[in-house]
Amino acid sequence: MLGSSLFAANADEFNADNYLTGDLGGLRSQLHDKGVDLQLMYTFETGTNIKGGQSEHEYSYADQTIFGVDTDLEKLFDLSGASFHMQFVNRGGQSESLATKGETGQLLQSLEVYGRGRTTRISAFYYQQKLFDDKLDIKLGRMGFSSQFAAFRCEMAYLGGCSSQPGNFNNTIYNFPIAPWAAVVNYQFNDDWYLRVGAIQMNPNWLSHGQRLNFLNASGTEGVTLPVELGWNPTINNLPGTYKLGFWHDNVGGDDLYFNEDGQPLALNGGEAKRNNSRNGGYFVVDQQLTTEDGSDQGLSIFSMGTFNDRDMTTVDRSLIVGLSYKGLFDGRDDDNLGVAAHYLHVSQRLADGERLQIRNGQLVDVQNDEWGVTAYYTMQVTPYFKLHPELQFMGNPGGTSANSDVWAAVIRGDLTF
Repeated sequence: MLGSSLFAANADEFNADNYLTGDLGGLRSQLHDKGVDLQLMYTFETGTNIKGGQSEHEYSYADQTIFGVDTDLEKLFDLSGASFHMQFVNRGGQSESLATKGETGQLLQSLEVYGRGRTTRISAFYYQQKLFDDKLDIKLGRMGFSSQFAAFRCEMAYLGGCSSQPGNFNNTIYNFPIAPWAAVVNYQFNDDWYLRVGAIQMNPNWLSHGQRLNFLNASGTEGVTLPVELGWNPTINNLPGTYKLGFWHDNVGGDDLYFNEDGQPLALNGGEAKRNNSRNGGYFVVDQQLTTEDGSDQGLSIFSMGTFNDRDMTTVDRSLIVGLSYKGLFDGRDDDNLGVAAHYLHVSQRLADGERLQIRNGQLVDVQNDEWGVTAYYTMQVTPYFKLHPELQFMGNPGGTSANSDVWAAVIRGDLTF
């Protein structure tokens, strides 16, 4: 999910030191001055379940390569406030995740770049127009929910602590690198407050390999997701903060976890699941610097994100992560980041009620409830273009049931910008 932050980075003043290949003999800086920024980033994640799961000491590896082009149309063609963004993502590595190989039962992956198939996809292809002294920002084209809404820091390899979360739980929302057609409008009231609304296509065919490099449209659109986000970026005690409150609605819905088409419990009567025609959800994001060293971004910060999902259709109906991080804790390591976070995932009561009915009916099933865990990490800024990130993960009650043993996983992530 790192790709959602690349375009923002390209908007900064060009610095050749941020790239392994430097200025490429002056080519990069010349392109930047003309309005074209290129980005090539490689991320790898590898880990093992050192304890827990049906099969301990399994190993998995996943990687991701991102190529992006950020074009300033005002510099190129004198189109005031206009730009165009295009991005391709290749995901590779092993075909099975660590959770699958270790049979850990956990609800979210330990390696966040695993998923959506080992293939190359279009992850962004959109036009952006700023109007009214940049107060109004309009984006039209191909983009994912996670690149525009519920944006959250991505400092962990654990999926529950990396970037936008609603798409991790709702199958009508597609996170990076899936990019359906969308329209997003942002209005900046002042330096602190903004309101963002969007309309995002819901089409499951975008998940197939056959559509991976289709620039046009995939047949099979089922509906639309309508998100809205209110954001506040204050300065509190001279320290920056980010606060977001979001809500989304779709007209697609999904299969009920408890009832069948006749309004009877699925667990007792079987049949086809009841089809719900819409669903809603919400989220919040908090990220606040608490201390500083000489007015810089070094110091202690607190961060948190929560999601609220439809309990009738969504296995995890509530999630919460809360953490602390410290940037520049050690002398001479100003850009390193040490962090620890606790997460909580609640399995829908609707699903648990159905499992209890199965038990009463003589079936052997495990009733799901809560999964919780702690993640500790240290991000080393080895060079301006290379980060190395060891991480230790603990998951209690994996899958929300005590039938699964607690899991300890050790992970290493690396980020390299060419």
